[in-house]
Amino acid sequence: MSHNTKARLRSLLQIGAVALLLAITLFLLAHRQRTLTMSDQAKAAAELQLTVTPAPHFSPSSRVDHVVIISIDGLRPDALDLAVTPVLDRLRANGVYTPQAQTINPSVTLAAHASMLSGMVPEKHGIRWGLPYIGWPGMKGPTLFTVAHEAGLKTAMVFGKEKLNYLVLPNSVDHLFGTESHDPEIKQQAVYLIETEMPAVLFIHFPDTDRVGHAYGWLSDNQLYAIGFVDGLIGEILAALTQTGYLEKTLLIVTADHGGHGHGHGDDSPEDRTIPWLAVGPGLPAGITLTQPVDIHDTAATALYALQLPIPEVWDGRPVW
Repeated sequence: MSHNTKARLRSLLQIGAVALLLAITLFLLAHRQRTLTMSDQAKAAAELQLTVTPAPHFSPSSRVDHVVIISIDGLRPDALDLAVTPVLDRLRANGVYTPQAQTINPSVTLAAHASMLSGMVPEKHGIRWGLPYIGWPGMKGPTLFTVAHEAGLKTAMVFGKEKLNYLVLPNSVDHLFGTESHDPEIKQQAVYLIETEMPAVLFIHFPDTDRVGHAYGWLSDNQLYAIGFVDGLIGEILAALTQTGYLEKTLLIVTADHGGHGHGHGDDSPEDRTIPWLAVGPGLPAGITLTQPVDIHDTAATALYALQLPIPEVWDGRPVW
């Protein structure tokens, strides 16, 4: 082999070595970049996973055994800011609350309570007036009470307007007090039930805020006094739940069927259709003002969800969590 040929071969080998070294370097750099990218992706995925809010559930430590729904007939949410209500103020501070919940149209007692306790709009439950008429076909279910009762749970209703009896479907309520009465008697009956035979679902209806509104006007001094009075009665109910040991396993919902203006209610105005909605119980955060829309028929769905019972597909209401 000539000297020139050896020189050319040596030159080619050097170029090949440099090319190979460059290729290896580029491969290592690309592999490192890919490793960094995958690491960054994994890190981002981990961060994303940490920010996902888990689905709401009730752990054993926050199990709900009882649901108490208190309806203050005719209560406007702005009245709570004007009346003296230390008990409800404390509940608002310890639970979740919205002053912007909405009732149905027409905003009347019987139809609104039908939606509150059936989870359905009037077109489905069938009550679209204040009093059933002759030949009325009856209310359509299922209601909160039929679902709970069929699951083997005890249910009770205590209310101060006799017409609410039309909401009681057959084989749905174990204990019923439903007659024309006033707030103190309603409180007395409710406390008696709590102390003797606490049901899984207890509905309590205070009628007098509405009656005083019709007589003296909504947000009148007399109505604000009536609201302060029922606030004290709710305090006695809470005391009974505490003394009997039920409060720690109870979801308490305080709301209303409708508001009002002047000396009446029943139309589509914000004063009539805007109601308060408050929930306090195991596993719920304290001092939260809800921003999501809440409708009156969400109350029944929230009660069933808390008791871990199925929500009927026909219902319009959804749990407020």
